[in-house]
Amino acid sequence: MVVYLDAVWVLNLLIDACLLKLTAIMLKRHTSRIRLWLGALVASAVVLLLFTPAAFLVDHPLGKLIYSAVIIFVTFGFRKLSVFLQNLAAFYFTAFAIGGGLFAVHYFFQDASFYADSHFLNTMNFGDPISWLTVLAGFPILWYFSKKRLDQTATRKWQQSTLAGVTVQLFDVTIDAKAIIDSGNKLSEPLTGAPVMFLNAELCQDKIPEALVHVENGVPSSLIIDELPSTWQKRVAWIPYRAVDGTHCMTLAIRPDRILIFVEGSQIECKKAYVVFVDHELSSSGDFNCILHPDMLLHGKKIETAS
Repeated sequence: MVVYLDAVWVLNLLIDACLLKLTAIMLKRHTSRIRLWLGALVASAVVLLLFTPAAFLVDHPLGKLIYSAVIIFVTFGFRKLSVFLQNLAAFYFTAFAIGGGLFAVHYFFQDASFYADSHFLNTMNFGDPISWLTVLAGFPILWYFSKKRLDQTATRKWQQSTLAGVTVQLFDVTIDAKAIIDSGNKLSEPLTGAPVMFLNAELCQDKIPEALVHVENGVPSSLIIDELPSTWQKRVAWIPYRAVDGTHCMTLAIRPDRILIFVEGSQIECKKAYVVFVDHELSSSGDFNCILHPDMLLHGKKIETAS
């Protein structure tokens, strides 16, 4: 059997570089390209080491662990032990995840007879049933897939950390909602500068006048206000905003008696704010049904700690 050692080494160099890069992305570690490639060079050198008398150094599990620690030290350095161990554990996690993914891809496209008849699965032989084609084609796909899953996990974690419970009190109407704190929401009432929040009208059912519900692409009319009870008319305001297509529009908002926000164990009261009721879902996954203005938390009054 002919072994093209240079090709095997180059393939391992690229794979190790990608694994280290994925580790850095997962932990949000900043490392230079030089250190990243030096770490990949050290990692891929194990291929050459296996054909030397020093191969026994990486045959033992302890030797493999020490060698992995050297790779992490070269790539990320050493600041403190807890961070170093976290880097090492994440490196093993990405390696096992990608390696297991490659095996799963190969298993998916092979029938059972391949594994039953394969001598590669014998512990007395070297090699594995993962073909070069599977590695070359499957690794970039699995790397990209893993990165996207990590991004989505980070996004959902960020969303969960910015979610808050909300109670809106408007006359004799009380509405409970689950809100997201949107730092990109800069909408405010033009005269007073009061922040504007958005609330899914489905939560209100028949508790609010239908005229208050903002219909997507609907054309506002001054006659809408005339349809409201007189006590409600004193609370409404027209809010100008820019639609996605760039056109300038108007929507109707109402000022509630107060808004209670429950976030991070605290209860915040906001009395100077407006609510826009929308007729469509604000989250396709149902994670939230209300969008808060960040100023409502910044300028709200902390009244008590939620127990």
